[in-house]
Amino acid sequence: MTVGARHLPVLLRMAAADVGRRPWRLGFLAAGIALACAASLGSLVFHASIHRSLDRNLDRMGADAVVLPAGVTANLTPLLLTVEPGGVVLGQGAVERVGALQAVDRVAPQRTLRMADTGGHLPSEIVVFDPDSDLTVLPWLVESLGRPFGPGDIIAGGRRPERVGERLVLQGVEVTVHGKLGLAGAGPFERSLFIGPGTADRLAAAGAVLADGQPFPANPLETPSGLLVRLGRDRGPEALRFAAASEPGLAVHTGPGSQVAIRQSVDSLSRGSLATLAVALVAPAVLVGVAYAGMLAERRRELGTLLAMGVPRRHIVLTVATEAGLAALAGVLAGSVVAFGIIAAFLRTFGFALEQRSITLALPPAWECAWYCLASGAAVAGTAVLGAALATWLASASQPWTLLRGDGP
Repeated sequence: MTVGARHLPVLLRMAAADVGRRPWRLGFLAAGIALACAASLGSLVFHASIHRSLDRNLDRMGADAVVLPAGVTANLTPLLLTVEPGGVVLGQGAVERVGALQAVDRVAPQRTLRMADTGGHLPSEIVVFDPDSDLTVLPWLVESLGRPFGPGDIIAGGRRPERVGERLVLQGVEVTVHGKLGLAGAGPFERSLFIGPGTADRLAAAGAVLADGQPFPANPLETPSGLLVRLGRDRGPEALRFAAASEPGLAVHTGPGSQVAIRQSVDSLSRGSLATLAVALVAPAVLVGVAYAGMLAERRRELGTLLAMGVPRRHIVLTVATEAGLAALAGVLAGSVVAFGIIAAFLRTFGFALEQRSITLALPPAWECAWYCLASGAAVAGTAVLGAALATWLASASQPWTLLRGDGP
């Protein structure tokens, strides 16, 4: 066993004891790490929250365009939120063909149907949509069961009488009201029931019939009533009309060009803010590493003594890195508490004021916040430990007598 290996446990215990012997020194380091961690975590959470809120509020403006069968008269007011009921449908493969157009970013098929309601009296408007590609339904969800939307679930329009959690029977098929939409000012959107492909398959398998006596269609999204379209980046309505001109049997209806321009401008601003976010994440971590390198200047004689005793450089580095790691752990825990405290205070003040003005501030889910906490803590703590280790390695490169005299780098 070498001299260095024999002294390694002693050095680690000395590192832990040094934390209590000079608490002010590592206390300042822990405070710096706490501030850096709070700044990084707060930046991540607020950036994600603002991005999600902008996306949700912009999605509530509706789709950029809708593709209908040629010859169908369109009412643009509700059309950009949901396709109106009609007997004419698009042919199979329309979703793939429109999705392949260069001007198109996303396509959301919908099939609108009429069937007898739960009381068997007036027909209800049923909209079959795909939650995975949806553009307009889920952003208007204001109340839900708090779990993923799946087979056997329905979503009620804002003016429907159903309540969240209520169980209904649609022609022998039991369904659960998963959520309720807000009031969008579009009649067909507010009085419809929205179901996914799984629920539609159950209705078709149970032999449900439509208001006109026709059987409920199997795989209704293969022949949709229309396609809601999100245009690609820097693509306008005219680009979609030009691209769709080669597709027979399709008619393109677009909203106001200003709506598309607003969406794309906000998207560009959001992407540009990533550079600011990167600076907010890197700067605190680098400052912590530089601060510890400066604090190490007062420990030159201690390093010289260890080198004179024959302790290897790597063990000295490990000792100092252990001290920095303990301070980093305390700083990260304190910084996370401070960050979430600031976020909670922000929601109860500024966030509440936004809600009063019907502006939604959507925080990331708990698992995403936890991931941000781990990422920011690891980045700041890692930089602190790396800065301490690098500074110690460079300082211990000097001769022991140089460090004992208080000289050296």
